[in-house]
Amino acid sequence: MGKFLFRLKFFMQKRYGTDQLHWALMILFVITMVLHMVLSGTGARIFFVLSWVVLIYSLFRVFSTNIEMRSRENQAFLRLLGRAGSANVTNPFENMSFGNIQKPEPDKKYVKCPKCKATLRVPRQKGKHTVRCPRCDHRFKIRIFIGAKNK
Repeated sequence: MGKFLFRLKFFMQKRYGTDQLHWALMILFVITMVLHMVLSGTGARIFFVLSWVVLIYSLFRVFSTNIEMRSRENQAFLRLLGRAGSANVTNPFENMSFGNIQKPEPDKKYVKCPKCKATLRVPRQKGKHTVRCPRCDHRFKIRIFIGAKNK
C-alpha cells in the first residue's frame, strides 16, 4: 500500500486536487443520483446523465494541471456563495504537504532494501553494485542495466 500511495502522491504533485467547488459538485452528484433512483421515466434519465456529467467534470478539475484556471473557478464559486473576500483564495497548495517527494533524478536510481523496505537513492552507474542500507545496515547486491558507464 505504501508504494501505491507514494506513486499517487507523486502523480498528484502537479495536479490541482480538491477544493470547495469539488466537494459541492460531489454533493450535487449524490443528490442527482438519489433523484435518479427515486424518480422514474424521462426525469430519471435526465438526472442520471446530469449526475455523470457532474462527476466527470469534478474529476477533470481534480486531475487538471491548469492550477491557475481551476483556482479562478473556485474563487468565482466562493464569491457566488459570498464566502470569499477579494484575495482570500490564492494558492490551493499552501496548506498541503506531499512529504519529501521530489522529481526523479536522471543520474540516480531508487531501490528498496529487501530487509526493511526503505527506499534508497543510488548513483545510476551501469553494472553490479553492493549497496548498504543506512537504516538497517543490511548489504545487498543490485544490478543497473541502463545508466552511465563506469569511469
